[in-house]
Amino acid sequence: MSSLRLLIPVIALSLATGAVFAQNPALEGGAAPRVDLTAAQKQVVYQSISKTQKNNAEPTGFRATVGALVPDAITLAPVPATIADLLPQTKGLEAALVEGQVVLVDPQGKKVVAVITREP
Repeated sequence: MSSLRLLIPVIALSLATGAVFAQNPALEGGAAPRVDLTAAQKQVVYQSISKTQKNNAEPTGFRATVGALVPDAITLAPVPATIADLLPQTKGLEAALVEGQVVLVDPQGKKVVAVITREP
């Protein structure tokens, strides 16, 4: 019986802690997820997107950086299925070519999650 009394507060504390951790993303102001790719993976994405997308001019006031909000003037397209199959972390993202850089975008909040440049 005494072990049951000890077990109940432990369970309650565990549930409360889980609820706090579950709320952390909302506390960060809806930050877009970050996509981590190796150098080789970045080049695969760059080559694919740069061959299929037209190069957008960078709109006034926009800078291609992680977390930036993508203006409507930039044409986005879904990441090609072949890339999404090869690199699951890109699945569901959209992409654009802006001033020669590939920009990966979270379509939910239209925020940049990765900027990929061509390697020499």
